Amino acid sequence: MPNKRIPLFLALCVSLVMLFAFTPVQLHAQAPALTFATIDVSGAGETDANDINTGGTVVGFSLDPTLTIGTGFSLSNGTFTTIKVPGATDTRAYGINDAGDIVGWYIDTVGVTHGFKKTASTGKFSKIDPPFTTLTNAWSINSAGTIVGTYIGSDGTYHGFTLSGTTYTTFTAPNGALITQLTGVNNSGSIMVGIYFDSAGEQHGFELKNGTSFLSFDAPTSNTTDADRINDSGAIVGLFCPIATCIQNFGPFIGYLKNPKYHKVLAPGSTETRLRGINNAGVMVGRYTDSAGVVHGVMVTP
Repeated sequence: MPNKRIPLFLALCVSLVMLFAFTPVQLHAQAPALTFATIDVSGAGETDANDINTGGTVVGFSLDPTLTIGTGFSLSNGTFTTIKVPGATDTRAYGINDAGDIVGWYIDTVGVTHGFKKTASTGKFSKIDPPFTTLTNAWSINSAGTIVGTYIGSDGTYHGFTLSGTTYTTFTAPNGALITQLTGVNNSGSIMVGIYFDSAGEQHGFELKNGTSFLSFDAPTSNTTDADRINDSGAIVGLFCPIATCIQNFGPFIGYLKNPKYHKVLAPGSTETRLRGINNAGVMVGRYTDSAGVVHGVMVTP
């Protein structure tokens, strides 16, 4: 299943009136006329592509041949650039905005996971940690600079967070959610998407509109749904686990595009496909597993 992320309580914790609903949907066949291009970092044991901006720059990470150490990358016009937080033992890039600012997370020398932002204009890294957190993942950054992610707080629970300027805001899904992760945000900041585990441990995707309207959703025939990114036209990408063919929360997964109908997105010849990012042109990125069990990054162009 997707990497687990983080939560806690921050400077600004808001009381929200939630509209909680499950949406009845139908799953359609593979989205038409898709072109798939493999993304592989040379010498890597695994490559994951996680986000793409309007200019077509992709960010992600690769794992070494032992599949234990991660190194971030950006890919622009066919050229890979390494992203590594100074002093980190492991760096993973997950989000990029149109200015080229990059967010993700890293592991320090004592094994603690922190979020980071790399500012394009200066090349400098800054640490992202909501107060009192024991682990932080920064997932996405929009063009206004708003960052969304997840953290584990002093209560030991996963919560979502937003960071605007220097102000953190915490979000926890309603009705006794066990885990909440904010994974994507549109450029206006009016709609966010994410993942939550309900009180029974079932995993669902959700949309959060204007900070108050909460809409839970599941891909059809799914027992596990992730919502990972949303673009400015409202298209959402993620992954789901079909009830009949996979183990809940562990896959193998199928990518989907929700726009507004659900379309499967499965790389040709793959045993599993996960979609992570989508830009305003509808170009998607993610990863797929080939028949030999090797994980590759993928770009999917409509």
